Amino acid sequence: MAGSPPVISIRATLDVPGETRRQAVVFAIWLLSLVAAVLIGSAVGTHIPAYVSDPDEQQQELSRSRTARAKVALLVGLLLPSILTFYVTRRRRRGGAHARGITLEITKEGELRLWGRGYGTRLPLEKARVRERLVDLYAGRLGAWRERRLTVSSGSREIEIGTQASDEDEGLPLEGGEGDCVEFERDDFMRLREAIAGRAS
Repeated sequence: MAGSPPVISIRATLDVPGETRRQAVVFAIWLLSLVAAVLIGSAVGTHIPAYVSDPDEQQQELSRSRTARAKVALLVGLLLPSILTFYVTRRRRRGGAHARGITLEITKEGELRLWGRGYGTRLPLEKARVRERLVDLYAGRLGAWRERRLTVSSGSREIEIGTQASDEDEGLPLEGGEGDCVEFERDDFMRLREAIAGRAS
């Protein structure tokens, strides 16, 4: 995003909505790999010309095609999607490369920016509304946890950030919430919270 240089710039540790997208990506990987395995398996399958009547040649072709189809099933239908799934899962874990590609910034002019990996929201902190609460989240394979969440809104634009809750967060209102925010390390979150409170009314 073009504009003034940031006063504060931090990287996310977890993209909670990204877990839903990860599931879709993994499903697509296995589906496309299965289709590719079927197509390639058909291409390398048994091909015996009508004029070949020698039983030995026919048996050799059948043996070759069985071996070729087994290799395709193993490599394209199993090994390839397993490797790609592992790669996607590693990138989208807590603290992984996917989350680190999401940045939250506060500029000198008092603008809050959330950008990267599918995000691109910016809003002025002056006169922005700030709300803080606890939210219980469930995010599939990542499990369930309680999150301290800060919502900053201005007009129709809204940015939600969170961090894993701790004992010192008791007393904040507990509400239901969707897994639709980006999480940050505790120290980064508290530093952002203080900076946002100082600029918002």
